[in-house]
Amino acid sequence: MHKRYVELESRGLVLRGYLELPEGASPEAPVPLLVMFHGFGGTLSEKHFLLSRLSRRVVEAGVATLRLDFGGSGESDGDFFDVTPLTEVLDGQAIVEFGCGLPEVDPERVGLLGFSLGGFVAACVAARETARLSLLVLVSAATGTHLKMERLLKETGHARRGALEVGEAFVRDGHALDPIASAAFYGGPALIVQGTSDAAVPPETAGRYHDALPGSRLVWVDGADHAYDAPELFEDLAAAVTRAVSRLRD
Repeated sequence: MHKRYVELESRGLVLRGYLELPEGASPEAPVPLLVMFHGFGGTLSEKHFLLSRLSRRVVEAGVATLRLDFGGSGESDGDFFDVTPLTEVLDGQAIVEFGCGLPEVDPERVGLLGFSLGGFVAACVAARETARLSLLVLVSAATGTHLKMERLLKETGHARRGALEVGEAFVRDGHALDPIASAAFYGGPALIVQGTSDAAVPPETAGRYHDALPGSRLVWVDGADHAYDAPELFEDLAAAVTRAVSRLRD
């Protein structure tokens, strides 16, 4: 596996992250790519290195991965207070476009994975980038993060989660986007993975995405919390994802 630092520009900000390539990938032998989006307040690695570990499994299966911090998160430019679902959708589109243009990547075999709020974002990006995507993977995908922030604003005057705070624009932009309708508009091959013990995203949310994507496969991970913390739960997640991305190699 080869890991390469990458930068790109979106909305006047520099986004930073990593491209991971399987052995043998080159401009002469381009490989499929899975773009991976992190969640709210997360980074390209995610809690307990969830996305880092998942990326490693995908690359071992012969598919490259591309992970960057959204603007305002992690090592990318910007202030988290200014983050909204729409800013992340715009960043996500820029990341997908960048990935499709990489010389080691086959632009006809590109998939997109989103975790938590990154799943909300991925569904919206998939609707806008349908022609570029061959697979959508939603892992514990959210639909109502902006509603939680709206309640906090009304109750406390602040939209905070831990040490992180967002502005009113987060709520406004969240209401302007519909990830379920976006998933339906995408309408292509999809995998939905959801833990049955997720306290952050109601498990029935996965059913709504599944209904919007008639050809999708829904995998329940019994006993999994939001972050798939136990080793056996992560193994179930990784097995489902690597099985799905194998279609990109076909």
